[in-house]
Amino acid sequence: MLSGGPGLTIDGFLPSLLLGTVIAWIGWIAATSGLNSVRDWWRILTSESLPIDEAVATNEPVQIRGHVRPLQPDDTLTSPILNRECVVYEYTISKVVQDSGGSTIDSDTAYQSFIVADGTGEILVNPDEDCLSLKTTTQRTTSKEELINRTDDDIVEFDPTAYTSDGETIPKPIELREGTISVGDEITVVGETNQKSEGALRDTDAVMASGADQLTVMNDDPTNTAMRNAARGVFLLMLGAIFGIFAILILRSAILDII
Repeated sequence: MLSGGPGLTIDGFLPSLLLGTVIAWIGWIAATSGLNSVRDWWRILTSESLPIDEAVATNEPVQIRGHVRPLQPDDTLTSPILNRECVVYEYTISKVVQDSGGSTIDSDTAYQSFIVADGTGEILVNPDEDCLSLKTTTQRTTSKEELINRTDDDIVEFDPTAYTSDGETIPKPIELREGTISVGDEITVVGETNQKSEGALRDTDAVMASGADQLTVMNDDPTNTAMRNAARGVFLLMLGAIFGIFAILILRSAILDII
């Protein structure tokens, strides 16, 4: 024992310390993600919507809205489910366990740099996975043939026959969910413009890039995106607080038992 009286042995204290630390770490990650989502909600809600020629002269986050085109005609992707020519796609394939949830089979995100133009100017957008907020299309199927026809074998990484009962029928529905930013789409981008970047090499007026500029790229109404961020942020902050309380209780109990 660590003390003369009744208490927790070292063998009991260390697992409790480890458990409390892991729970605290999970709570910290949830809370941090929640704060980021709340920050994104506030930035989208308060940023001014400007035409590109005015946006490039500002030094603060702004909203621009325009149509998408690739840097070069062949700088495009083909989405694996909807088979669209695009510059960004993200998809999830999941087995429906219940109407309220599912088990992910495969998922991926791909993106290219692209240009947004609104008639007053052009912005080069350099996205990353974290800055995307896409409206998605959902399809369900219970047929192996239909599943094969709806997915691109060169992109998705799963075997449809593994989820069939008799070689043709899928006992539980497979849900296909995909969001894209297609060539010609009108989208909204929130972030800071940077004129001192590689945009000049692309004959664009400025660049909006992920990272320090806190970029958000969305193909939905900005208000809807902001509200989704707010809901996600509140949920994660509450989850982080709950995990934090559990961690404190576990660590407190472990410490008190050895005193």
